[in-house]
Amino acid sequence: MNYNCPICNKAGLPDYTKNNVVCPQCNSDLKAFMLLNSISKPNKSKIGTYLIIGVSLLSIVFLGLFLKSNSDKKELIAKNVVLNDSISKMQIVDVAKETKEEIQPIAEKQEATIKYVVKKGDYPYKIAQFFYNDGSKYTQIETDNNLEQPYTLKVGQILTIKILQE
Repeated sequence: MNYNCPICNKAGLPDYTKNNVVCPQCNSDLKAFMLLNSISKPNKSKIGTYLIIGVSLLSIVFLGLFLKSNSDKKELIAKNVVLNDSISKMQIVDVAKETKEEIQPIAEKQEATIKYVVKKGDYPYKIAQFFYNDGSKYTQIETDNNLEQPYTLKVGQILTIKILQE
């Protein structure tokens, strides 16, 4: 393929963007045009290669951070379990030192009393379902609050809810 000289515009030159050429017409050295051409056109394959390498390195770094954070969480959970076990053992030992008796499991049930303010749309079955996870225990709410059927709950009415805690 023939190219025109960028200086005198005469035709018939070889590709001066790839080889060092001297124009036979105007006797101009076209090496500068070869250098300018190589600078102005970046090599696309190198950009793609650098991009792939950069993304790969970033993904490796993030993967490492993710795995480290997961192992840190597992270690923290393991330390917490060991700490809880050691604290409970310390409490048992302290109780044994104070009482100088055999340790027996404590199975006392404590009763908590909650004051509940009735809202619009409430009825004993719904309240029992909320506090006891069993709506059929509405009779306990009725007996604790001296409700006799037929009754109507009023908005703002205060009910006493008794819950056994273990």
